[in-house]
Amino acid sequence: MSRPRALAWALGGCLAAVSVPAAAITADEVIQKCVEARGGAAKLAALTSLSRSGKLIVPGFNVELKVRELKARGGEYRQDVTLQGLTQVQATDGKQAWQIQPLALSSDIDFPFVNYRQKGHTVELLGQQDIDGTPAWALRVHLKWGDDATFYIDPDTWMVIRELDRQTIRGAEQLSETDYGEYERVAGVYVPMTEEQGPKDADSSQKQKIVYDKAEGNVALPASEFALPATPAKTGSEAK
Repeated sequence: MSRPRALAWALGGCLAAVSVPAAAITADEVIQKCVEARGGAAKLAALTSLSRSGKLIVPGFNVELKVRELKARGGEYRQDVTLQGLTQVQATDGKQAWQIQPLALSSDIDFPFVNYRQKGHTVELLGQQDIDGTPAWALRVHLKWGDDATFYIDPDTWMVIRELDRQTIRGAEQLSETDYGEYERVAGVYVPMTEEQGPKDADSSQKQKIVYDKAEGNVALPASEFALPATPAKTGSEAK
């Protein structure tokens, strides 16, 4: 998977930032540099919604799945995965109970470390770690609902290249890893156009991969896109 580090291409002159010695940087400074690299705080705040579409590649499954993802500020999120006309939907309107909190990570346009205090999270800088040969700043976010997510940020481009999520789901701890790449500018903000997700330390061939070929920012998204469908009423035979 091509990393943003290898794509200093697209970032060109706007990413003239120089790597900073480990002893001379704080968590907030890492966050600031990441925000600046993505387009700046003003443009990031102006991105009120994000729509991406592409294909989902699942290991060992030789069928192309279409994927559409919608995000809007306020914690709204929707992902549709379609196979041969049948669509599976995951959605939240940002006001659901703890059971769907994992979607709260996906719904954050900024990444949760941006404006983390206002969001109710805390952060800590773990120093630099090697990510597949790339030294990266490890920034752990302690999420307000009790889980945590560690983001690995390339010190050359200041883009997130990996995310490690630690979640407790139905009483069991789960670790999942997402690699980000192929950043492109959308409405003035750099967003990843490839994402590989799977268990921690899994080989790339064992991860599912989403390749987005279209992305739009600040599109109008009606509330109905994020509303969870009502439970169908049971028929007389089903009610018995």
